[in-house]
Amino acid sequence: MRDLPVVDVRDPRVAGLAEVVTGDPHEHPVPVEPWPVPGNRVLDPGTGVGGGVAAGMFRCWWQGGQLWATNEAIGGRYVIGLATPPEDLETWLLAGSEPEQVLLWHLNYHPDGGQLFASVDGKPFLVPAVPAGPDPDLSKAVAIRSDGSVGVCLRAGVWHDGVYPESGDGEFLTRQGAVHARVSASLATEFGCLLRVPLLRVG
Repeated sequence: MRDLPVVDVRDPRVAGLAEVVTGDPHEHPVPVEPWPVPGNRVLDPGTGVGGGVAAGMFRCWWQGGQLWATNEAIGGRYVIGLATPPEDLETWLLAGSEPEQVLLWHLNYHPDGGQLFASVDGKPFLVPAVPAGPDPDLSKAVAIRSDGSVGVCLRAGVWHDGVYPESGDGEFLTRQGAVHARVSASLATEFGCLLRVPLLRVG
């Protein structure tokens, strides 16, 4: 298990990972990367970026100790985190516990562009992030936090997972490259660990 330090999105240390989104998140420019070209020739100017940006709602909810999410921008539905290690799930459920952490076993990045998250209801949220590179360097992993008043726009190539409400369920605007190329890494299989993101304790 590796705990992620929580860093505010306005902190200068986050600048290489993401931009702060102020104003209308529908208008914030989401980076789109040119299509890669094999060999020595280069793309003609203005080409390779025609896929544009897809937008939609990213919704998260807790169910049976699992954090589920749907991403309407690209039509995804998946489990993005656990409240407890799988071997402790039955005991956790019987105790009627509330989630105090998110455990994640998966990271991915989008070579075709960045991804923006903005809270619909102004609630705080967290986005795990690792600097761009061929493999995720977990020693540099952080949880980017927004107090809900601003959005987070990840830079292209940054390893990440979904967006986590700091407490309860959440609804977010997401905008990302419409090509939706995705490269994934399994933390449990490749690194033998899970990443832990702390949540706000309620009550």
